This record gives sequence, C-alpha cells and structure tokens, in this order.
Amino acid sequence: MTRLLSVAFLSHLASPESPTGAEHSLALLAGGLARSGHRVLVVAPGPWALQERLREAGAEVRILPCRALWLTGWEPVSFPVAAAKWARFAMPPTGERALAELLGRWGADVAHVNCLPHVHGARAARRARVPVVWHLREILPPGARRRWFAGRLDGLAREIVAVSEAVAGWVREEGLEGRLTVIHNGVAESGESPLDPAESRAALGIPADGCVAGLFGQILPHKGVLEFVRAGRLALERAPEMRFVVAGGGAPEFVERVRAEIDSGDGAERFHLIPPRASTTELLAASDLACLCTTTPDPLPRTVLEAMAAGLPVVAFRSGGTPEMVLDGKSGLLVDVGDVEGLAGAMARLAGDAALRKSMGAAGRTRAVESFSVERHLSRMWAVLTRAAVR
Repeated sequence: MTRLLSVAFLSHLASPESPTGAEHSLALLAGGLARSGHRVLVVAPGPWALQERLREAGAEVRILPCRALWLTGWEPVSFPVAAAKWARFAMPPTGERALAELLGRWGADVAHVNCLPHVHGARAARRARVPVVWHLREILPPGARRRWFAGRLDGLAREIVAVSEAVAGWVREEGLEGRLTVIHNGVAESGESPLDPAESRAALGIPADGCVAGLFGQILPHKGVLEFVRAGRLALERAPEMRFVVAGGGAPEFVERVRAEIDSGDGAERFHLIPPRASTTELLAASDLACLCTTTPDPLPRTVLEAMAAGLPVVAFRSGGTPEMVLDGKSGLLVDVGDVEGLAGAMARLAGDAALRKSMGAAGRTRAVESFSVERHLSRMWAVLTRAAVR
C-alpha cells in the first residue's frame, strides 16, 4: 500500500453481544487499514460489541441509526412479509440524510458499504458524492427481488466486491461483471499462545472427556442447527464418546425448539447449548472439529475460516462458498446439503481417528495462511478502494 485513503465503512449491523461473520470481516478490514495509517471512519447503526476493538486499532467509530432492507435471504419471501419489510425500510426517518451529512463533513475519499441490505448507506454516500465500493456477502436466487437489488448496485456502486465465486455468480448473471472483483475474506493468525483445551472446556462448562464437534454462529433455521443435532444423535451410535456444542444467538422461540430437539432423544447429556459470545477463540480451543450445516447457499462462512486458522478439521454441507475454502478429503469432509446421515458419518469418522483430525487440521491451517491471510485481503481491498476513489 502506498497511497493513504480516507475510508468510511458503513455497517448495516451492530450486534451488541455476538457479532456476525460479516461484522467481524468488516472490523478486520477497517482495523487493518487503520493500523496501516489510513484514515478510517466506521459508522454503525447502534451500540456495537466491536466498537472498542476498532477504536483501539485507530479507527473513529460513530453510532448513527440507519435502517437496512432485510430482503436478502435465499429463502422465498411471502408477499405479506415482503410488503412489511419494504414498508419498514421506506418509513422515515431512515438516517440516510444524516449519514450523507456526516460523510460530507468527514471528507471520505471512498465509502465501503458492508452487505447488500445497506441500501440507505449506498444512497447516503451517493448523496454526499462519495464513490461506493459495495461489499457483497449474500447469494440471491433469480427473480424480481434480485433484479431490484442489481438495479441498485448498477446505479450506486462504482466497484462491487464479492466474497466468493458463489456470490459473484448471480452478479455476473445480472450483467455487472465489468465492476466486479472476487476477494475472499481474510483470517488472522493468532499471535498469542494457543488456549489450553481443557481450560477452555472448563470455562465453557463442557466436560473434559470426549471428542467435541462445534457449531458456532447464529442459531437460525437455515443455519442447520436442527440438522446438526440430528446428525449428532446418529454419530453417537458409532462414536459414543462424542460431545456436541452449539454456541450463538437466535430468536428465543427457535432456541427453545433446538433445546426440545436435543431433549427429545437419547444422549441429550452429550449436547451443550452455549450463549452467544463476541469471539469464537475459546470455543475453537475447546473443540476437536468444526461443523457447518447451513441448508441454503452460504456465501463464505467466517466460522469455517476461523476453524481452519485454528487448525481444526471441518465437516460441512457442500454449500455456497464453502468448497472454495475446504478441500474435501484434505482439510475436511464435505457432504451434500441436507445429508444428515452423511454428516453423522463424517463426524464419527473424524472422532474415531485422531491422526486424521491432526493431518486435516494442519492442512486447513496451511491453506488459511497461504490463501486467506489478512495481508492478502487488505492488499486486494486497498487496490479496489483506491481504484474507486481515483476514478
């Protein structure tokens, strides 16, 4: 990096307890640029678990409510639900005008809009005459909804970044390849000594015995939490020493549904539901393998990258951008989406073979360092931000 920039990062989310992968990815990028000497502003819509971490990195953090458009999931949306979301998005005050005024006063060279729902953020930057780099972390199915968002990208974004080829596919299909760049997320290598697994399990309330499979992230239906529980119950038939950890936040009614699913079968004592945490470091240290069971196309799940960097083998559904990270049979095991029996078999296979877990974990760590380093990510993102700023 040679040219220093003034970059405004616009976050569509501000999770107070358990930030999403998209939020962590934004913080890693913004903090990295701030440490490199760039002038960085991060605007979040509410109090945020990551704001002090960003300030420590040298970024300025402002809290400014600005409503997102929550119609970016893969699943079909019924007309009443869609209409309600559209209406909420359009209701004043949206925060768009205040955000534009802030960007104008601050003097941004370029605005980084994090994720597709932040349409008001992109509009605010356009209103302030600040060029937009729109960072996409969503996969949309064909249809009117996708065409509408493509129109916003076309009209507001000077550059578009997709976190995976899986995300880039729909953007190309909508005719926007000319301003599209695929840049995988980066993951930091821990500069600290690894946490002790036994101490981490004790701190989390997990018994010391058994091979632990972890599912970390949001507790939502499409994240495959119920599939993980059902696969875990099947895996116990072949590997009774296993334990299963689910950690994250979600709607209370769905969390209770997950708890009921656990309690409805044998081996309930081998499952552990843990409240949301701001970091996965301790969770990964307590685990022997990481799982990803998302049943919809997952753009580039950050929990997989973090597991790889921590030296854990990954068992996952072959979904979205996951095959771009996990090399099946080398750094983990992939099965078809929805194949609960295949998922159980993969978990049991790794539970019964410590040498295989070690070799796959080492391969994953090497791949994380070589292909998904923070330095590589920062360099490529700086090039796109600079290109947008000087055009």
